[in-house]
Amino acid sequence: MNHHYHRYYTAYRNKVKSNRLRRSKDGIIWGVCKGLADWLDISTGLVRGIFLILMALTGFFPLGFAYIIAAILIPLEGDSFNDSRDTYW
Repeated sequence: MNHHYHRYYTAYRNKVKSNRLRRSKDGIIWGVCKGLADWLDISTGLVRGIFLILMALTGFFPLGFAYIIAAILIPLEGDSFNDSRDTYW
């Protein structure tokens, strides 16, 4: 019984680690929109378009501030220090 639990737990843990939210190195500014699009498995242009439309409608403060905070908090892809931690974004 314990062996089966370990096997499923390991498979789940590997899936969660591979689906972590990361900023992309190929992003235009800080890679937040591209990283979010990759994580959600949708078009980068769609995420950027929605972001720009919402930013035009609401002004800089809510989304611009959230973007800056996300750029600080979301680790960059390929950052080996952040990949070794047990955080599940």
